[in-house]
Amino acid sequence: MSRFNLSDTAKQLAISIVATVISIILTFGVAHLVDKNRQKEKRRQISMMVIHDIDETISNIKGILKNEEKGWEATRFSLDNKGNIRAIPRDTLVRFLNYILSDTFDPALQFDKSNESIFNSSQESWNTLSDMSFIRNVQKCYHLRAILEDQLKNWVYFKRPISGEETYQILMNSNFLFDDSSFYSLCEKWLNDERTKIYMENLENRKYLLNYVLENCIGLNEANRFLMNVTDKDLKEFAEKTLGQIHRASEKEIVGKWVSISGDDSSIEMDFKEDRTMTCVLSYKASSSLFYGKISVDAIHTGKWEIRKDSLVLHLDNDKFSLKADDSKITYKPEVKDSVESIIKDLTAPEIFNRLKAEVFLGEERVACSTNIDPTGKKLEITTDRSVAIHLTR
Repeated sequence: MSRFNLSDTAKQLAISIVATVISIILTFGVAHLVDKNRQKEKRRQISMMVIHDIDETISNIKGILKNEEKGWEATRFSLDNKGNIRAIPRDTLVRFLNYILSDTFDPALQFDKSNESIFNSSQESWNTLSDMSFIRNVQKCYHLRAILEDQLKNWVYFKRPISGEETYQILMNSNFLFDDSSFYSLCEKWLNDERTKIYMENLENRKYLLNYVLENCIGLNEANRFLMNVTDKDLKEFAEKTLGQIHRASEKEIVGKWVSISGDDSSIEMDFKEDRTMTCVLSYKASSSLFYGKISVDAIHTGKWEIRKDSLVLHLDNDKFSLKADDSKITYKPEVKDSVESIIKDLTAPEIFNRLKAEVFLGEERVACSTNIDPTGKKLEITTDRSVAIHLTR
């Protein structure tokens, strides 16, 4: 009987030990699996962050190339017609001056390096990205971007004809912004300057470097997409998640007047009426040392709107687009009357009319937009299919 009890106890002990071992194995196995999946998700998130960042760099470089070509075309046209300079459209001459002036602000020349810093400084990034091919590709892209950024500032072929010091002297000692005679004299001077011609001739050297960096970054980033099995849909969803939870505006939510969150001197007002008609007013205020107060300029779009699936679709009446300047709130001395009237006329000139007509909606008649409205229903983000974002509040 005692042997039976001993055997039974031994069996119970063996079963208990086996159960404990299985429990330990299962616990550690599940924990290992969870940790492995967590690391895999981190790896994927970091991959998409970096791929998206390099896509933004690629978009920036394309913008620089586009501005180079537009500036070159404006300068070539101005050179070809400099014998009758006042017949050249004013916006063409302005683009020419911006092309050769140093120290002009161009957002396309600015690279956001915050994600690069996260990637390089976070030890977690290196631990979770075991694919060295991906890491090498990312490093090459960031290295190429650093080279381009340095060359944009320092390479002789990117040095503009009008130096920084000359730009300063022009701005301090010339009234070319408001006086036609000064403006055309300045244009004429630099259209006949040999440095302008040389800068024009070096376009291909600038484009060569830009295209070299562009093509390499595109190739390396496409390879990274394959390495990490990341699709364009994945990146779109990632971008939306980084912006926060997306709530598409319904027809009921979007009805009403919305005003852009912007500076004091510019605004966008959008009025979506219940009858599905809409008005969009782009306003800005112009000031000058020649008068007190500010001239209000309003560019007005009208049309219709509808919600189609998840998109806000605008149908614009571009032939009804209007532009007006209100000078009722300015005062000036009698001796500058002609100059002030010239400024007012310039603010509604055909080239300004056409530029403002395409400012937000690019001159298109049908514009599809994505929307994101906050939980309170008082803040709205509208993004066109060309990635122009407008932030509005009721």
